[in-house]
Amino acid sequence: MVQSMPRKLLQWIGVAAVLGLLAVAIGALMLVKDRVTLVLQAEASAAGPDPVALLRDDVQTLQRELGELRSQLGGNFEHLGAALEERAVARHAELQASAREVAQQHLQQQHAAERAAAAQLLSLQAELAALRSSLPVAGNRVPAADVSPGVAAGPTTEPAPGQTPVGENPVGQNPVGQNPAGEPSVGGNVPAGPEPTPTKETPAAAKAGSFLSFSVPAAKFQFDQSQTYTLLSDLCRVGFDAKSTLHDFTGVTGKVAGRFVADFDDPAGAWTGEVTCEAGTLKTGVDGRDTNMWEYLDAPHHAQIRFELGKFEATKVDVGARTAAGTLHGRMTIRGKTRDVSMPITVATDSSLRLQIEGQMPLKLSDYEVPVPSQLGGTITMQDEVKVWIALRARVQVGGAR
Repeated sequence: MVQSMPRKLLQWIGVAAVLGLLAVAIGALMLVKDRVTLVLQAEASAAGPDPVALLRDDVQTLQRELGELRSQLGGNFEHLGAALEERAVARHAELQASAREVAQQHLQQQHAAERAAAAQLLSLQAELAALRSSLPVAGNRVPAADVSPGVAAGPTTEPAPGQTPVGENPVGQNPVGQNPAGEPSVGGNVPAGPEPTPTKETPAAAKAGSFLSFSVPAAKFQFDQSQTYTLLSDLCRVGFDAKSTLHDFTGVTGKVAGRFVADFDDPAGAWTGEVTCEAGTLKTGVDGRDTNMWEYLDAPHHAQIRFELGKFEATKVDVGARTAAGTLHGRMTIRGKTRDVSMPITVATDSSLRLQIEGQMPLKLSDYEVPVPSQLGGTITMQDEVKVWIALRARVQVGGAR
C-alpha cells in the first residue's frame, strides 16, 4: 500500500499537467479568436478573368467592328454610286467616239469609191474621145457621096429610135463627160473638195482603280510588327501572394489600365508603355487586413502602383503560333519608390485575337520602404518577400500599327 501511493501521486500530477496545458490553450484561443481569421481562396479564380467579362469583351469588340463596317460600307456605297455614274458617262463618251470613228471610216470609204469611179469615168471618156478623133480619118477612105457630114464611116445602118448617131451631138448639148470648155466632168457632179481631217476623241482618263475595291476592316493584329496594345481593364488582374507565420494569403485587383508598344519579333526588344493599378483597390478577403495594407502602401498619397516597360529579352518566339516567352525588364514604382525589376513572362493569343500576358517575380517590400505587417507583438509576422504576378489581356489599338 505504501508503494502504490507514489504511483497514484504521479498519475494525479500527469492529469493536472494535461488540464493546465488545456486551460492555457483555451485562454490563448479566447485571446486571439477575434483577431485571426482563416480564409480559403481559390488562386485560379483570383488570377483568371471572369468568363462573363470575356464574353462581354467579345460582344463589345463585335459591336465596334460592326460599327466600323457599317460606317465604311456607307462611304463605299456612295463611292460605288459615283463610280458607276462616272463609268456610265465614260462609256457613253466611248460609244460616241466609236460611232464618230465608224462614220468617218464609212465616209472615207465612200470618198474613195467616188474617186475610183471618177477615175474610171475619166478613163472611159478619154477612150471615147480617142475613138471620135479616129473616125474622120477612117471616113477619108470612102467615097464622099456615101459619107454624110458628121457621120462616122462604117455600115450604113439606121440608128435605133431615140438613139443619137455615133459622132453626132444634139444641138445645144455637150459631149458626154465634157463641159463647154472641153474639160471632163464626173457624171455632171461638182468635183469633190479636200477631204475633212478626221478628229480623234480624247480617250477617257484612266481609272485610278476598280470601282468595286471596297475598304473593309481587316485583321490588324500582326505579331511580328510594332503595334500599340491597349489593356482590357475588365479582363486584367494583378496581385501578390504572401506568406505569414500563421497562413498564406493573396491580394488581387482588377483596376488595371495601360498601353504599350511592342514588336515580339524585334531582336532589340525595345518596348515602351506602362501598366498601372490602383493601390487602394487591392483586396485580400479580410476587411481589417485590407485596411492595414492600404495604410502600409500609403494609398491616399500614392494611389497608383506603376510598372514602366523597358526591354523584352525573348527566349522563344513563334510568329505563326503567336506565342513568345522571355524576360520583361522595366521599372516598378510602389509607395513613391522606383526600382529596376525583371519579370519572366509568357505571351499567347486567344481565339478572339486578344493578347495574353502572364508572369510573376519575387519582390521585397523593404526595397520600397513598405512596412512589413506583424501582429501580437511579432507572434504573427508576414514575410518581407512576396510574389507579384500579372494576368493581362490586351487588344491591338485601332490604327495602332506603327
